[in-house]
Amino acid sequence: MKLQTRNYLFNYLTLVLVFIFLFFFLWFYLKPDRPLNIFSYIGMLLLLPSIILFTIARIQLRGSFQLSAEANKLVKTGIYKKIRHPIYLFGIIFLLGIIFITQTFPLIIILVLVIFLQIKRINQEEKVLTEKFGNEYSEYKKQTWF
Repeated sequence: MKLQTRNYLFNYLTLVLVFIFLFFFLWFYLKPDRPLNIFSYIGMLLLLPSIILFTIARIQLRGSFQLSAEANKLVKTGIYKKIRHPIYLFGIIFLLGIIFITQTFPLIIILVLVIFLQIKRINQEEKVLTEKFGNEYSEYKKQTWF
């Protein structure tokens, strides 16, 4: 199987798994016998837009989404026109939404660890992108946030 085909399959399979997880998560936590409170509403306000924007960002990356830091193509359209790392950003907001919905605030420790690991990965990716695309990537960084 060609590498590009495998990347597309991986990309969409992981999105399907995220949505399956989200469905069962919401089904479990938003039952009629569980009263909703302000934390539940805040969590939903964080979770729903972030999963939609996360999905759009993954689709816009197409075959450029990789497990390892590689530079196949510089994506500068769609969400990537304004935000350099939307998958990380919306993933963090998604996890924060889960913390609010479950009201398991000690998970903030795990969120901080995830943020630390993502910053490390972002630095690796930016190094690879700078090496591959040089000035084009430097100019792109000046025009985008995060």
